[in-house]
Amino acid sequence: MSQFFRSGSGRQRRFAAVALVPLTVLAVGLSSGGASVASSTSSQSTASSLPAGSYVPGQLLVRFASGTTAKSSAAVNAAIGATTARSFSSLVPDLQLVKLSPSMSVSRAMQLYAQQGSVQYAQPNWVSHIDGAETQAITKTPNDPRYGEQWDWPKIDAPTAWNKTTGSHKIVVMYIDTGMDYNHGDLAANAWQNTAECKGKKGKDDDKNGYVDDCYGIDTINNDTDPMDDNSHGTHTAGTIGAVGNNKIGVTGMNWDVQLMPCKSHDSSGSGSVSSIIECFAYANMEKTKYGYDVAATNNSYGGCPEACDYNPATYDAIAALIKPGIIMAFAAGNAGRDNDIRPNYPSNYDLPNIIAVAATDSNDGLAGFSQYGLRSVDVGAPGVSVLSTFPDDTYGSISGTSMATPHVAGLAALVHASDSKLSWSAIRNLIIAGGDKVASVDGKTVSGRRINAAGSVDCSGQKVFGMLTPVANTGAMTQSITALNINCAKPAGDVSVTVNPGKKKIALKDDGKGADLVAKDGIYSASWTPDCGSGDFKFTFSGGEKYSTHVAACLKLDSKSGPAGAKVKVTGSGYGGSEVVDIFFDDELVGTVNADSKGKVSAKVTVPKGTKKGDHLFVGSGQTSGVSAGATFTVK
Repeated sequence: MSQFFRSGSGRQRRFAAVALVPLTVLAVGLSSGGASVASSTSSQSTASSLPAGSYVPGQLLVRFASGTTAKSSAAVNAAIGATTARSFSSLVPDLQLVKLSPSMSVSRAMQLYAQQGSVQYAQPNWVSHIDGAETQAITKTPNDPRYGEQWDWPKIDAPTAWNKTTGSHKIVVMYIDTGMDYNHGDLAANAWQNTAECKGKKGKDDDKNGYVDDCYGIDTINNDTDPMDDNSHGTHTAGTIGAVGNNKIGVTGMNWDVQLMPCKSHDSSGSGSVSSIIECFAYANMEKTKYGYDVAATNNSYGGCPEACDYNPATYDAIAALIKPGIIMAFAAGNAGRDNDIRPNYPSNYDLPNIIAVAATDSNDGLAGFSQYGLRSVDVGAPGVSVLSTFPDDTYGSISGTSMATPHVAGLAALVHASDSKLSWSAIRNLIIAGGDKVASVDGKTVSGRRINAAGSVDCSGQKVFGMLTPVANTGAMTQSITALNINCAKPAGDVSVTVNPGKKKIALKDDGKGADLVAKDGIYSASWTPDCGSGDFKFTFSGGEKYSTHVAACLKLDSKSGPAGAKVKVTGSGYGGSEVVDIFFDDELVGTVNADSKGKVSAKVTVPKGTKKGDHLFVGSGQTSGVSAGATFTVK
């Protein structure tokens, strides 16, 4: 069920049959809408479904409509009893973290913000958690004494890649985690330093970036500028990315030479929040676009809140904002051992081209038993079992998890960038995906069917990858994107078409940055698709011969295809769980909540909201299924 309100229009989001579990990262949902508020029944349902401990009390993330003045947004906040705690407008226009008065609950504030026409969405500041750890070519071998214990580097052919490049100190990787022991003997030389602050006056914002003494990075969870690790998770992921190589100390990282920029978004217990993570995104964007640091990638080895929260628009918008500056985002696929095509894991499941979702593999190239996977939602596998890396206080240790696999990909992004500084971010992403080795354990369980290979990525030739990205395996019947990755090493591999059955509908996919396609010439080809309303299986046959299928879980139908704003419209539907709670939206304004009967059928009358127009869609969402009626078009009189 969607745990926020949204108004206005935007790109159609990906939906799937959803029943979230812990480690699904930061939230889901999508419910845009107009300015009117949901019915009292549906509001109560939404309010009561916010579990204690899954969000930061007394805070909301609110995005105002474009053009809303500072005076107007302040007036709205004041009327609700809220104040601006932090603005993220430098990253996502009009997005701010607000602090509520002690007498105002998060759920009640969400209801009040939903009534404001100037508000695009208001969502809880969901709590996040790090993804818990479970417990013959020419080569170049480092002299680090424990290198022989690092099975991961020979497995992914890193020594061959190192013969071409061992990294570059001009390149920065931010990792969003529990911080880093920047004094560690195997990390200190690669610790990023903000020159102006490190050499400047203590207690002064020397570079005027809004942070005082941010010499090594920032701490967004404790609101200070000391990202020292007090957990160990962050120091471990940092070592995989860039422990100094060939220094006769400890281990080596993917990059012997790189700059590691820690953003401490999670505290000593491994807990963070949506806002602490978004602030890290904003910092990476600022340091790259305003101060000139070459931030090539971020590492994101964290999970999210339990059960009730799902997709959240603030995180989606913040990641999307990093496409333009060209920052690749490596995300852990999660450690619950399930299929992310069926039950999405966020942020890794966000349908954005700068994301690389990573599964974990072992030393025998098996898929780790704990690793989540997804034929359309997880891109590659990488070593994630018994990975040896750095721990605080000049120590070392081996741990397992998709958290450990992900920094291999973030580090590889920097290594590929060092091998050819002229490569675009999308070319680097494509090389990481296409350059891997085909392995049976992830074939059919990831988009590429590959486990990363560093040498294959820095020196790729003739490696083709085709994979359908959306719609996911189980989806709702709605106008959405069909997207497919079609690449040959770094480059797009040419336009593709798909025939959808039943119906024999042929659709051309384009990589032109128009309509459903987000970025031109990035190797992801897109088109819009509106299936017939009703439950059933759809089969996709691509021009290259690849075949996929999608099950439409459920759908609602209208008694009329037209009606004025304010008119009552009857909706009926089937395919839901017995007595399941179902939310009903109009593109995407929540207008009512009903219960399916014991046979999973829905029948209700809802009001056509003000502003509904021809082409708008009826949407229904619940804890387990989602759908949109293809026939629900309106003409407002």
